[in-house]
Amino acid sequence: MGIQEQRSSNRFSVDSTGYVIINGNNIDLKTHDISEGGALVEFIAPTSLIRQGMKLRVRLSIGFTGRAIVCRVNTRNDCTLYSLEFDRFDFYSDLALSAYFVKYEHHLSGASTIH
Repeated sequence: MGIQEQRSSNRFSVDSTGYVIINGNNIDLKTHDISEGGALVEFIAPTSLIRQGMKLRVRLSIGFTGRAIVCRVNTRNDCTLYSLEFDRFDFYSDLALSAYFVKYEHHLSGASTIH
């Protein structure tokens, strides 16, 4: 039986990198997918520091900086994936994330800009 989808907004398969800050240390991550409400991430190096319910400061290379809450941890086949729910981010990050999704959707649709 598969994992039930809990995100209400569309998710996009986005390969991005970034990191979270825990106790002053940066822990590198890569995204598997992102939605306006959260992300599914994998940490580059195994870590036992991150647990469900933790609040993390997140920075993604697509221009997003904000806070997220770890809402689920799944380990399968030597891979641990973390479901993050975006909790709070600044106005610039909100715009950057929205602009990224618009650009991504435009690219997927193959639509061209009308001049």
